[in-house]
Amino acid sequence: MSLDQRIGEALATYAEEVEMTTSDVDRMQHQLHDRLEHRRRPGRRPVLVAAVAALLLLAAVVAGTAWLRRPDTSVPATPQGFGPVPAVFLSEDRLGRFLGIVQTDGTYLNYENVGELIHPLVLRNRLGWQVVGDQIVIVSTDEQGQQCRQSARFHVEEEGKILRAPATLEGPGCQFTSASEVTSVRLSPVSEAGRQLTPTSRTTPSPVTDPVQLNGIWLLQGTGVVLAAHEQTNSGSGYLLDDDGDIDVAPDAKGSLAVSPDGRITLASTDCAETVLDNAKITGMASLSALTVTVASDPCNRFSRETVLTWIKVLM
Repeated sequence: MSLDQRIGEALATYAEEVEMTTSDVDRMQHQLHDRLEHRRRPGRRPVLVAAVAALLLLAAVVAGTAWLRRPDTSVPATPQGFGPVPAVFLSEDRLGRFLGIVQTDGTYLNYENVGELIHPLVLRNRLGWQVVGDQIVIVSTDEQGQQCRQSARFHVEEEGKILRAPATLEGPGCQFTSASEVTSVRLSPVSEAGRQLTPTSRTTPSPVTDPVQLNGIWLLQGTGVVLAAHEQTNSGSGYLLDDDGDIDVAPDAKGSLAVSPDGRITLASTDCAETVLDNAKITGMASLSALTVTVASDPCNRFSRETVLTWIKVLM
């Protein structure tokens, strides 16, 4: 077998491990001969020149193989199953339920009750949030400027439902070394997991006659519309309404909320005429209780021309 044949066979054998066609191997071998003819110098043995060139070419193939086999380190901007961002998640860990809101700027904030969302007593710093490979990473900073990095693997069980494994906490700003697992369901924008939420309270419905009965965060059943309502002493009752995941920074509507003795709920805002909901009845006060209303006036089409609405309380 000639040296040319041996070089070609060696290239073909090694190239089996790389995504190369036969024409690719032939072209490489022809380029090798062209360069040898162009650069041949008197006094050098052709066999030696060809052998050295073949070794260099094989080294290039080895490098190409390593490059093609390198792991994919790219991270999708929106991992499969997360759906759109911004997003509002109803999350639950071993300590209870809370609302988690992720923004497009890579920040995140938890709300443990509706008062923190509508009438916050203190301004809290938003947390850094990102997905790195198969982990969710949240970075917080304490009052001394020290950081705590929380990282945990996650699994998308179904569209809109995310299971996060116990987290590891690292950094001088951490008070603990670990955090419990978390189950999160995307409420807004709407998700398949969110659509499956249903009221569980079986108590007899009672009329709504006071705004305090509406305190909480409510999901319009089967949709991604979220209503947050809260009455605070000396501040009246306020509300936020949103369906695209940014209720905390850019709600679709906000303003004051009033309830009449006959069960009429009036939502007032500066950019729309009053929305009026009649015959308000509620089953219990706990989470997953239900609120039913009849739409009397919806001038801004907040509820897609539906006439009867069922709201589910997801957080107190």
